[in-house]
Amino acid sequence: MTTLSRPPRPGRRRRRLVTATLATLAAGATLASGLAPAAAQPIAHAAGEASVTADASASATKAAASKREISHDEAAKTVTLVDGDLRMVIAYGGQAAVASFTLAGTELLADGMASTLVVDATGTELDSRQLGADPVVKVHGKAVDLNFSMASAEVRIDETWSFDLDKAAIGLRVDRSYDWADGVDPVIRHNGQLEIGWARVWDNIRRPADGGNLPIGNAYTGHDGFFLSEPNDRYGVEQGQFVFLANAGEQALAVDTRSDRRIATEFTYGEGRLGQETQVSGEDEWGYLLGTKESGFVYSGHTGNGVDTLIYEPVTGADGQRDVVDFSFAPADYDAYYDLGEVNGVADPAALTSLLNDFGRSGVVDTGYGMSTVGLRYLGTGPYDLALSNPTVFGYFDPAMTQSQLNLLEYFREYAQGEDGHMYGRTYRRTNPWGDNNLADADPAYAAAVAELYEYTGDDEWLASMRDSVRRAMDYMLQQRYDDPSGLFKNDIETCHSKKSLREWNDAFYVHGRSGYVNELMYRALTLWGELERDVFGDTGRADSYAATAARLKEQFNKDTADGGLWDPEKGMFAYWLCPDGTPQASVKHTQLNLQAVAFGMVDVERGRAILNELDVEMQKNRLGMIPQNFYPILPDTEEWAGDHFQSGLEDGPIYPFMTEMYMRAANVVGERERSLTYLDNTLARYTEDGFHGWSFLDWSLKPRLGEAWFPTNANAAGGVFSSMLGIRPTADGVTIAPNFPEAMNGSEVTKTIHESDELTVTYHSVLDQTVDYRTKDRDQRVTMQWSGQEPGASYTVRDGKREHEVQADDQGVVSYVLDGTGERRVALVDGDADGFVLDSEVPVDLALGAAVTASSSQEFDRFSAAFATDGARFSTDPSIGWSSEAQVGENHTEWISLDLGQAHSVGRVDLLPRNYDGRDIGRGFPAAFTIETSVDGVTWTPAVAETDYAQPTTFAVPSFSFDARDARYVRVTGTSLRTVEDDEYRMQLAEIEVFAPAS
Repeated sequence: MTTLSRPPRPGRRRRRLVTATLATLAAGATLASGLAPAAAQPIAHAAGEASVTADASASATKAAASKREISHDEAAKTVTLVDGDLRMVIAYGGQAAVASFTLAGTELLADGMASTLVVDATGTELDSRQLGADPVVKVHGKAVDLNFSMASAEVRIDETWSFDLDKAAIGLRVDRSYDWADGVDPVIRHNGQLEIGWARVWDNIRRPADGGNLPIGNAYTGHDGFFLSEPNDRYGVEQGQFVFLANAGEQALAVDTRSDRRIATEFTYGEGRLGQETQVSGEDEWGYLLGTKESGFVYSGHTGNGVDTLIYEPVTGADGQRDVVDFSFAPADYDAYYDLGEVNGVADPAALTSLLNDFGRSGVVDTGYGMSTVGLRYLGTGPYDLALSNPTVFGYFDPAMTQSQLNLLEYFREYAQGEDGHMYGRTYRRTNPWGDNNLADADPAYAAAVAELYEYTGDDEWLASMRDSVRRAMDYMLQQRYDDPSGLFKNDIETCHSKKSLREWNDAFYVHGRSGYVNELMYRALTLWGELERDVFGDTGRADSYAATAARLKEQFNKDTADGGLWDPEKGMFAYWLCPDGTPQASVKHTQLNLQAVAFGMVDVERGRAILNELDVEMQKNRLGMIPQNFYPILPDTEEWAGDHFQSGLEDGPIYPFMTEMYMRAANVVGERERSLTYLDNTLARYTEDGFHGWSFLDWSLKPRLGEAWFPTNANAAGGVFSSMLGIRPTADGVTIAPNFPEAMNGSEVTKTIHESDELTVTYHSVLDQTVDYRTKDRDQRVTMQWSGQEPGASYTVRDGKREHEVQADDQGVVSYVLDGTGERRVALVDGDADGFVLDSEVPVDLALGAAVTASSSQEFDRFSAAFATDGARFSTDPSIGWSSEAQVGENHTEWISLDLGQAHSVGRVDLLPRNYDGRDIGRGFPAAFTIETSVDGVTWTPAVAETDYAQPTTFAVPSFSFDARDARYVRVTGTSLRTVEDDEYRMQLAEIEVFAPAS
């Protein structure tokens, strides 16, 4: 059983595997990819000794926690404050500064705390560590006051620091007043109250006000692994409440800053130092200096990378102005910031905790700004990104994070919507017009996100405030982008090949015509808003219209491509888009497109299961542990791109870790229970290598890719454990619990906050048997249980406490049951199928994988090698294009390549995968005539296949050659007639050779 650091319960021993593991890793232990660390073993004691030791330890801890004292050393000019585990030393000899601050013996400061100020006009700097006279010090009871002055030709500052000890916290009030010289412009470039030079002991800075996290290093990346990793890096937020977290020693310190003036905080990197600077202003909002060309970026105005400049604009003061800021420093419960409950079956629970709480929370920009899918360092985001950022938020059940996302949608409502109702794509700066305004996914993503957040919060007032904006966005799509003859939504590209700009932002596709992705989002928006119009707003006419359009869209979407739909029966998945002439494009087994079709309910259960089966086949064939964006490269004549857009060589087909969560959602719909945990474990194993190191995507080798943005949404898999596997989904009138997980997760137990304050605890005895405890003051709230993976239309028995009820599965195989009340209940689908839908996608083993290779000649440079013919890379990519013979000019000749399978196998099929780099050179170097032979000893060869005048492959279909079964250890392919590759060079080239046993 795996436990993810949960709060203690009466009668239950507290377990702390996750937090202990994080601390161990931070101290220098290494974690092998895919392997969970062993839990620490308890130390054995005799019963009496253990009792005495525990009692003594408890007494000592209690005594230390209750210790509160102040000592004044007038000779040394220091005052020492002790409050429980906190110890603070104030130095006042020619200065006013906190020289030392320790938590449980750990020094937290590198260069102390001080007050600072920079006058804007002259750059004059004032610093309380450099005073002309000693402060006046007064110690009274459990409090200390320091009074001092700082002065320049422009301004005199009189300041009082008031410390007090109160309930295991040290309070500090900074009371500052300004006396400006006549004629001096009272503008302050920097008014650091306080400026704190933290030692580099912290790994993360949590922001309780918005649920965000600033990861500055963790157990997987080492210190300085995320933000603030370079000199002069800066980061700022418009708030003052933080919890500093250190993995080593599992320490946490809450730093709370409050004032009747507006507060902002900047963090900086320095040699051995993490600077925290508090800014105050009387203005209504902050302006920005850093992170912009002219003014603050909406999402990236809070960061500056390697630029030694303050983030916020100067603050205008006044003569006689008084600023009062209250600080509080208190130990915090480290576990509370990593507590996920008990989640069994996860191979690496520490990585799960860190991925969710360190990495994923970094997407929250600030209070009022919501979740950015590109993190804090990069430019631009917009309504189109809500399709990914909403699922991020839903994995946390954090009211503060949820409120930030609500604020973000309100921002879009006010600034991102045009007069015609269309939601603009994105913007960079708060003061400039929005760009990329033709993105067709912005409108449905926005509409669906509003509906989803309403269900998540149950906030009727907020929904009402968003209604008219959403209706305008929906009307724009229905009136301007709906193609009535086809029943699908289209963009404004009227030719199949165009030089026009992007039309959606699902990985920057230049889509022409009717996009499957946009139509999926429209189906979801129409479905969700149709229900809200009917049930909340009572507009049955609009509801009926939305429902009818959604039904027709679904029908057309599911038609075969030959009949004007997007279903490709040959591929067993949906094509990406239809050109204006109706021809399908990008039928590349695009996983996001196909998984969304399942998750959104656009397909029946049989087709949904077929899609997951087909995906599983490709995962096995390509030996992938994480899901790529698509399995086949998008051809250069399909999408307009120049050069190798993604260095993996698979155009728009990299591995985004967030795809794991998308699979979880689709698997929940059809009841496939096994692969979600497998993909989760593989995602976590990859995270342990370098914390993704901020990369947005990986190539198929799982190496990081250069360029692009930091993607906090890559943590969605961790949130999906709760929203899709354990299946906790808040609804406007309560909560739905729809578990979908394998037996290994039995016994899990988690507690989550529903809406703002309702508490839900679920114990998962099995996937079909749960104890639910929902505590809410609202009697209208209800709990709905759902179990997928059952027989469509069949009858089942639900046991609710001691009573049994007969229920029927819907046409998707989902059994639903509504509890008649809240409180604690045990509910089970007693005769249900715990296995659910079992994938039927066995793929034959490639006997040639990793086989030793010899060849008549081989180019061993420029991404070619004989070894690459059996390295498992079925497509030509940058790391491995495949095997190529050496060139001969002006001469058609014979070349061969031979594989040693290591031992004799029964073989009956050989596949020759053509060189196919990015789809630009499919079949280049494929022999025009060739033979395939087998041998047991490498000496005597038996013919298997002979081809003459073989047409050059021009698609991604794999040339496959079957023959009579025979035993063989060696397989040889001999090209007897070659093709020119370039400049009359004759070569034989293959991306991969695969060998299989005979078909059964």
